[in-house]
Amino acid sequence: MKEATKGAAKENGSLKDHLCRLRHLLVILLTGTIIVWCLGCLGCSRDQNQDSYLIRINSITLSLSEFNQAVEAASEEAFPGERNLSEEVMNDLRLRVLNQLGEEMMIKAFAADQGISVADEELDKAVAEIKADYPDDTFEETLLENAVSFQYWKKKMATRLLVKKVIERELVDKVQITTDDVATYYKKHYPEGISPDEDADEINRRIVRHLRQQKAEMAYKEWIDLLRQNYPLDINKKIWGRLTGDPA
Repeated sequence: MKEATKGAAKENGSLKDHLCRLRHLLVILLTGTIIVWCLGCLGCSRDQNQDSYLIRINSITLSLSEFNQAVEAASEEAFPGERNLSEEVMNDLRLRVLNQLGEEMMIKAFAADQGISVADEELDKAVAEIKADYPDDTFEETLLENAVSFQYWKKKMATRLLVKKVIERELVDKVQITTDDVATYYKKHYPEGISPDEDADEINRRIVRHLRQQKAEMAYKEWIDLLRQNYPLDINKKIWGRLTGDPA
């Protein structure tokens, strides 16, 4: 069982990476120090039409201020407490965040076309479960201390729930686990069989969950590449160039 656990821990496909990044972002919003980078927005009023978005897919848009807040959160995660990062490092970070948020927006656009959504009751339940870990009113106080509004945090939580729902429906639930898959896993991780004191049914359930997740992760790259073709990302080159110091 220990070998199986270790084997499962080593699996780190792109699907798990994406969900983990989104989870880390939410954790940072709760506990990290977030400074909203507003300098890039000072000129928005001068050219509102061209500067109204940084990236968009169909009717889904992301503003420069929202993008910068995500970059600050990612920076705090990758380089905690460091405020003197080189422009090269920052641009690399911006590009990675751009790709991550672009994937999220593609999934949101796909969800809209497929009629997949997160009900208010689902969101309220998830929020209540997290707030339950904080005594009294300390949850919202924690957000305020880190310059994060509750509505912004709640919006990120809704995105996380939507992405999870889409991935489960389109990838995880469609995975087929065969008896050969299970037999191969047992042969690799339990060459001498399981001990009499272990729960065989529980082990089987764990193996099936692990194999289902593993296959979903393997299918994620091909699936997201298909979404990229159907939902191309529109980047505002003027703002992006001004942000990265590489004007078009």
